[in-house]
Amino acid sequence: MKILFTGGGTMGPVMPLLAVWEAWKNIDPKVEAVWVGTSRGPERSVVEAQGIPFFTLPVVRLPRYPSLEWITMPFTFLLALYKGTQILRSQKIRLVASAGGYTAVPVIYAAKLLGVNVWVHQQDVEITKTTKLTVPFADLVTVAWERNRNDLGDRAKLVGNPVRPSLLQGSRERAYNEFKIGRHKPSVLVMGGGTGSAWINQAVDTIVGDLAQQANVIHLTGRGKGIESNHPDHHVTEFVDAEMADALAVADVVVCRAGLSTITELAALSKPAIMIPLPHSLQEANADMVADACVVLDQRRTTPEQLLEEIIALLESAQLRRELGAKMHGKLRTNIADELVEMLKTL
Repeated sequence: MKILFTGGGTMGPVMPLLAVWEAWKNIDPKVEAVWVGTSRGPERSVVEAQGIPFFTLPVVRLPRYPSLEWITMPFTFLLALYKGTQILRSQKIRLVASAGGYTAVPVIYAAKLLGVNVWVHQQDVEITKTTKLTVPFADLVTVAWERNRNDLGDRAKLVGNPVRPSLLQGSRERAYNEFKIGRHKPSVLVMGGGTGSAWINQAVDTIVGDLAQQANVIHLTGRGKGIESNHPDHHVTEFVDAEMADALAVADVVVCRAGLSTITELAALSKPAIMIPLPHSLQEANADMVADACVVLDQRRTTPEQLLEEIIALLESAQLRRELGAKMHGKLRTNIADELVEMLKTL
């Protein structure tokens, strides 16, 4: 069995597919995979660290506003379709798996031309353009939310969203050593997704002097968005992969965007969070879905000082943290990677 996973540009469509890959390898060590992603996204290093060969396709987009891409898009799509067909044939692919992303559409269309089975997973609360364009060609459609099944019809199976099994194996003790943080303070994990968040980075940079007096701050800025820090308890790095499980394990409070992969990890680990969805994006609907299980802030109306107040309020209330973590855990089924593998093996 050889699977082609496709998705990238951001880490959002990557994480549920990696969860399925980890589970499948545990069940069947002989299974093989390749990945088709973007040339400039953050996914390549994470995918290759799993030993998965990585291929790229031209990114096919239709911008909302007038752009040269409106003219070049049909030609870019045909090139991506041709390259996708070549990869499928040369790699002898049996199954294509997608959870969204720029590269999914041409790969899935190529798969159907060649008679290759397709699995499409919709994780965000609002249906993405990629899902709308690919569901008609899918042999299996799964969704994370009941609302998604209502949108996509009876053929969509409600499953939840898978978390990587390795993410559940984090260690506070390892985190103390890896991030060089002390045990005498609680810890705040700040992250803005695989590509980072300039707003979150700037806000935390503004308040870190006060925040780090009360907590260790593990700050994942995103690739290419590194910032300087002179505070000994402000631990800055652009990106982590294997260490993410430990960063989450040690975190008493998480400050983050509202990507569905992040929400999945928070739910799996029952973590209290302050969520700041990217304005005018799918993340706003995601945050609305879990608004009673976390603190949700509107970036357009929030100052760094207000963010600091919300973090301190959570740090000072262990009971509130427990309540929010428990509510988040109940929002979404996450321990489903093995279940998905069994479904996919029947295709």
